[in-house]
Amino acid sequence: MSTLHLVRKSAFTTNDFAQCLSVLDQQDSVVLMDDGCYNLKHPLMDSLIKRSESTISINVISNHAKARAIETLAAIQHIEMNDVVELTFTHNKVITWQ
Repeated sequence: MSTLHLVRKSAFTTNDFAQCLSVLDQQDSVVLMDDGCYNLKHPLMDSLIKRSESTISINVISNHAKARAIETLAAIQHIEMNDVVELTFTHNKVITWQ
């Protein structure tokens, strides 16, 4: 059963991102949006990238990262808000971390 995780807060201010990582399963997807884009620079991102080498998909909403002047990593897929809608239909459930 796949889950779409929408991460909207920074791990520099809350523990939402750490909690999200603790429940991630294979076939899950993570979307960094809003202040969640700051997680691209957080040390927890390294562990997520290592796990994503299997079947976890990591995405960032391009405009949200750009608005925060955050450069993204090659392992991260750039998507638009329209793509988030599509992802909600391709996963069994959605969790918003905010």
